[in-house]
Amino acid sequence: MNFLLVFGIGTVLLGAVFILSALVERRRHETVGCWPAVPGKVLAASVQRYQPRPGQNAGVRYTPLITYQYEVAGQPLTGQKVDFRPPRSYATAAEAEAIVAAYPVGSEVKVTYNPLGPQQAALDRGRPIGYHTELVSGLLLLACGAVMIVVAVLV
Repeated sequence: MNFLLVFGIGTVLLGAVFILSALVERRRHETVGCWPAVPGKVLAASVQRYQPRPGQNAGVRYTPLITYQYEVAGQPLTGQKVDFRPPRSYATAAEAEAIVAAYPVGSEVKVTYNPLGPQQAALDRGRPIGYHTELVSGLLLLACGAVMIVVAVLV
């Protein structure tokens, strides 16, 4: 097999993975949108500073930490997720402090939770990040890979 054909097949497969990932993320976001919400209360809000270990080639990162309490079916629960995406850290303390400022201690918040596992909860349903970028990238990779395969077969 020639290199262009193999590379084209790999590119098509990579494009398919990107498209599938985008569609799965979109579906997950739609499911979360149907989950119920209950009132909650912010118990603690702070910014944690992460110092990289010696030898790591990374800068200091700042992570907002929000702890809140809510109740589902008479059971008190505590959560710490701001949204349903993986936890994020920021390059500056100001960025993390902006998140913390939105949730002052003692404030009432709306907590969205998973009805099948109420301990899975967050303050913000969030938006699917990178959905369009991932989908378009996948389509472009798919198209480029298809062109490579056609050229490899015709040559």
